[in-house]
Amino acid sequence: MQFLSFDARDPLFDIDGWKLSFQVITLENLYGLDPERTTVQDEGGGRWRIRSDGLRWGGGQQPAEGAFEATMRREGEAGWRLHITARAPHPITTVKALARGLPDVRPLDMVDAPRDVPADGLMERYPNTLRLPLWLVRLPDGGTLGFRNEDPQQRAKRLCAYKERQGPLAGQTAVELIHDADARHFDARIDVPDWILARDADPDAFREAQLAFEEAACGLVRWEDRADVPAWARDVRLVLTLHGMHWTGFCFNDYARMLDTIRYVAERIDGRHVLAYLPGWEGRYYWQYGDFRPEPLMGGEAGFARLCEGSQALGVHLMPMFGGNCANAWAANFHQFGPSSYMKSATRNVFLGNQPDWNTSRAHDTGWQAWLNPGAPAWQRELARQITGLMERYGFDAVFLDTVEVWTNDPDFNLREGYRQLVDRLRDGRPELLVTGEDWWDGLLPIFPMFQQTAKWRQTPDWVGRYARLFGHICDGEPSRGSTGVFESGNAAYERLPDKPHYAPTLAFVDGTLENARDEIDAVIEVAKRR
Repeated sequence: MQFLSFDARDPLFDIDGWKLSFQVITLENLYGLDPERTTVQDEGGGRWRIRSDGLRWGGGQQPAEGAFEATMRREGEAGWRLHITARAPHPITTVKALARGLPDVRPLDMVDAPRDVPADGLMERYPNTLRLPLWLVRLPDGGTLGFRNEDPQQRAKRLCAYKERQGPLAGQTAVELIHDADARHFDARIDVPDWILARDADPDAFREAQLAFEEAACGLVRWEDRADVPAWARDVRLVLTLHGMHWTGFCFNDYARMLDTIRYVAERIDGRHVLAYLPGWEGRYYWQYGDFRPEPLMGGEAGFARLCEGSQALGVHLMPMFGGNCANAWAANFHQFGPSSYMKSATRNVFLGNQPDWNTSRAHDTGWQAWLNPGAPAWQRELARQITGLMERYGFDAVFLDTVEVWTNDPDFNLREGYRQLVDRLRDGRPELLVTGEDWWDGLLPIFPMFQQTAKWRQTPDWVGRYARLFGHICDGEPSRGSTGVFESGNAAYERLPDKPHYAPTLAFVDGTLENARDEIDAVIEVAKRR
């Protein structure tokens, strides 16, 4: 985090012990309220109004036209609901409410474990690192402050904690509540969705209130009520991750070897309970993204057809992986869909994504790896065309979309809306199709009923199982030597997934797994059979 080198001199308002300040950020500057044109009114009945008829910039040195209004009303015994509207001389990107004058705080993570705030502050980005627009912070006396936002459009938020460095509150803690407008609709006027601020917040109850709002306003549907889960998918008890070809071209399993593994497993558990997930099935992992087809070096079209037919004969469901938002910009077909579909930041910086060290040059230079917005018509149309064509030809009944958790406030097309459109397009006329994705945040839970999820890198509270099911991530090591197959990290100690109903037992296979980890394979199959 970075900070101003001067005191911004933002007016401070004390309402029921909450010391609040506000800032309005446009495409060209940072504004505060004009203290000489600001009024605070207690309207009675647990309602306050802060109104300003002007703004200031340059740390309060210069006046500007604009307006700001914040209303606060009681929300329960110890909470307040904060609503903000503002107008500025230029399009507004961001509105920030600051809760100031706080003692040291320890923010709680997704499973309610407290963390220290480092010297340079702590920032969580929703939806990238924060999976709900909600933060709880523990106070030195054991109390808990809660902050959450009720936004039916699930737009970007950031929550920050740090010690102030300038002005009369230097040394005291501030918590910033930051809302970004949808970059497609930046305007000189903004209406900020309600923030809820609570003292003595019970973490479970506070979170339940947020989930209740999202069930009512954001399309969040409980697992048992979902209409996008085929009947067969509700009976999946075991997921097999059959690694195909690494980015370098190293082949872990060709199509014949994949089918051998499936046959081994289907001898021990009814194939109808098995979902076989195929990362790297199309050839060089990631390199082939955007041009999906069976890989000649793995058995080609005939070999992939035999894999599909053999699996179907055993009742096993195949789920090939597809890049939901990534393609090789050097591929011959890229010009047809790529240039108009690049993913961008709100101010149109091209989004570069994860940039793995695929070739171990240690340069992380992936200029060929283009990140594309699934809401862009050309990419959405092409990706849907390729996937549906392959489904029609080979008859697989599940699709995995990679890296769907990646998000940016794109000024042209909303990513979440794009995924909704893409999934609807794939499932149109195909009610038995299961579409799954990588990782989750609350905006994706209504779109994908199953997620690839690691228990090591991503905290997943149990309430997620109320809405979705999880299976093992390809970053998890397989049971023979801990290889992560096509995944870029290389190795990870093998561990079983948590023994919880919303996790499907998952077994990953690379070269040698079937021969060298029979005892563990058989043991996990037995666990799956008891589900």
